[in-house]
Amino acid sequence: MKRWPLYAAIAYVVLICAGLFALPAPPEVSASGARLVRYLQDHGSGVRLSTWLATWATVPLVLLVAHLRSRLVGIGRDVMLLGAVGLIVPTMVWSWFNVGLALHADHLDPTVARTVADVGAYFGAVLTVSVVLMISPIGLTAWRREGGFPRWFAWATAIFAAEQAVESITVFGHRGFLAPGGAMNFTLGAGLFVVWIVLAGVASSPAP
Repeated sequence: MKRWPLYAAIAYVVLICAGLFALPAPPEVSASGARLVRYLQDHGSGVRLSTWLATWATVPLVLLVAHLRSRLVGIGRDVMLLGAVGLIVPTMVWSWFNVGLALHADHLDPTVARTVADVGAYFGAVLTVSVVLMISPIGLTAWRREGGFPRWFAWATAIFAAEQAVESITVFGHRGFLAPGGAMNFTLGAGLFVVWIVLAGVASSPAP
């Protein structure tokens, strides 16, 4: 099982993708509260299934992150740990907002639903800094050809870190691609995170 980090990465991706296919994309932040309530009423079961899958996806993610951190030395270990905690804990809290809104959707006030969803929408925008803190020490270690990481992983990490830094501007967005909780957060950013996780599994697993 020397390649278990890669298997952990694949397990994470499978669970996350399964959760995404469990329900259609939610209404954007510019949508009305009434439309949001109808979505929750129609897809409450999907929201709960998606949340359950994402919850279990935390297990392989934590195992992979712990493995990556074990290859770091010095302050980089602590920076990565704090970044990972800043990623995982808010993700759990964000899921509370989503599944909590779906619990009693038939009796949900549209204004309350819109307000709670707006708070949760900033999850992706603020999470960017935690991601940068988590991956940067790994990228620097790979650049120095330390920790057993290949140099190409440093370049991949640098590209992802740059995207996350730019993605933080979604804090100022209101609609469309740049809206908080919009496509830049949950299509581009989340997609690159999934790719980076797979690459991390490959880069930290010995060749067969």
